[in-house]
Amino acid sequence: VASDAYLFTGYSNRSLSLSHASADPVRMTVEIDLTGTGHWVEYRTFEVPAKGSVDHAFPAAFQAYWLRVTANRDTRATAWLTYQ
Repeated sequence: VASDAYLFTGYSNRSLSLSHASADPVRMTVEIDLTGTGHWVEYRTFEVPAKGSVDHAFPAAFQAYWLRVTANRDTRATAWLTYQ
């Protein structure tokens, strides 16, 4: 199940931290809606280590309207967006 969609447009410095509570690694896929029309495409998949986290800084020129995250298995996960 995909996360709620997060507003992604209108900010120049954006970063994302992905984490989870599982005892095994989890693949978390970031999907984006480039045009705001509900057409989701895969941006990148991250391998998040067991009970760990992965940080990612988006390129300044990268643009999309919305962002959401999915996981390859059931887990309690967090996607933390930072806007500056």
